[in-house]
Amino acid sequence: MSVMEETRIPATISAVEINLGMPMDRRTDMELKQARVAALLQEAGCEALLVQTPENFAWLTAGGTARGILDPAAMPVLFFTPESRWLVGSNVDSQRLFDEELDGLGFQLKEWPWHLGRAGLLADLCQGRNVATDAAFGSCKLIDVPMQQMRRTLTDYEIACYRTLGQTLSHALEATGRTLSVGETEREIAGQISHRLMHRGVHPVMVAVTADGRGRAYRQPAFTSTPITRNCVMTACARKYGLCARASRSISIGQPDANFRRDHDCACKISATYVAGSWPDSVPRQILLTGQRIYQLTGVEHEFYLAPQGHVTGHAPVESNLVLSDESLLQARWAITWCVAVGASVSCDTFLISDEGPRAITAAENWPLKRIRIQGAEFVRPDVLIR
Repeated sequence: MSVMEETRIPATISAVEINLGMPMDRRTDMELKQARVAALLQEAGCEALLVQTPENFAWLTAGGTARGILDPAAMPVLFFTPESRWLVGSNVDSQRLFDEELDGLGFQLKEWPWHLGRAGLLADLCQGRNVATDAAFGSCKLIDVPMQQMRRTLTDYEIACYRTLGQTLSHALEATGRTLSVGETEREIAGQISHRLMHRGVHPVMVAVTADGRGRAYRQPAFTSTPITRNCVMTACARKYGLCARASRSISIGQPDANFRRDHDCACKISATYVAGSWPDSVPRQILLTGQRIYQLTGVEHEFYLAPQGHVTGHAPVESNLVLSDESLLQARWAITWCVAVGASVSCDTFLISDEGPRAITAAENWPLKRIRIQGAEFVRPDVLIR
């Protein structure tokens, strides 16, 4: 009996129960993070924390985003002590940020007049204090690495948010794939994906569309004016609630040609192998070596070296790349994206690592599926939609 077997199954509608009304709501999530900040400050030997990066702003506000501000020097920041938290913002933006992003989360306000700028107020806040920060500022102690490591572990609230984001991203890709027309260009399809995301309050971080095998030449493409006549691969990374997810879906106009089918089947086998290894305490190096072996068995070993295979994701699109030299351990409650490109095809989705095994965040909603059995366990990957 082979280690890996595969079958194709017809499209089904997957009903995913999403409930953001969990006991740990957003305010409770904020209180948990306030306690984490207090512990982090104690460990760093500091009395306050200055938060400047967008990823940590989103993490420590349970999904807040400083939208609509063009000047990096005018971006709001956060200021924490073990017991209290402040938004530090311009008088132009502070009211809107409270109304749209921070209402009811227990933040106080420190405000600078727009014509005086941010630097003076931040200097006053840090004067005479032992302050930690996530980006270089004056004599503050830099603790960006511990903060990045801490934010990777998702709370219950964030996991619920992630499931909703994943469902929205899958819907945007699949609805576009089911309705696209022959002759539409890559950029028109990218626009449809972006519209469906933004219509639901999701920000498209990256959208890539490749028509008629153009992905063979470009493993990290965008989109062009190339029209679709035979097949199309859509990939998108999207952000909402301060979290990022990524997924791909493939479409063929009529039965796929032999090359496209082979590429897609190989990509699915390899991505399923990566997913199968995504458990707590797994070592990325070992997962990648196993996947590399499947590349060899399917006769496409050179493809491994043409593009990154995956990354830990979360509040940043890429928290850390997964590479052969990485012998750290994956942890429960991390989000991980596997993105396998073979020839013209891509097999990409985002998963939650859990003690019960990997759980798809961007699970297919209404799409043909492909079941792949690996050492007795079954894994599902999105197949090619034939139009």
